[in-house]
Parts: sequence; C-alpha cells; structure tokens
Amino acid sequence: MSKFNRNNMPGFLKYWVNVTEKAVIPLIIFQFIRTILFPSILDILLLGGLIALYFSFQSKSI
Repeated sequence: MSKFNRNNMPGFLKYWVNVTEKAVIPLIIFQFIRTILFPSILDILLLGGLIALYFSFQSKSI
C-alpha cells in the first residue's frame, strides 16, 4: 500500500488541512489557559487531542 500523500488530496481538502495546521497553536494556547482556570476532564481531553493533532502535523503524517 502506498503512503498517504498531501499532494494527492483535492484542492479544497488541502486548503482546510493548511487552515487547521495554522490554527492549532492559538487553539492550544487558548485551551491551556482555559484548562488552568476552569479544569474539567473535557478540557484536559480536548487539550490532549489538540496537542496530538499538532504533533501529527509536525511529523507530516496528515
């Protein structure tokens, strides 16, 4: 099987992947501040998911 490649995606999907990649850092910062001020299990899980998404973009697996 071939590895997933960003260049094979349709144009609109490439656009939204790039938008998400650029927006994830401000979302992590906002969610971190929110988790510090109002901690709940949902906030912690959301922060963990955003951090995992950030690392997946850094490894260029998506």
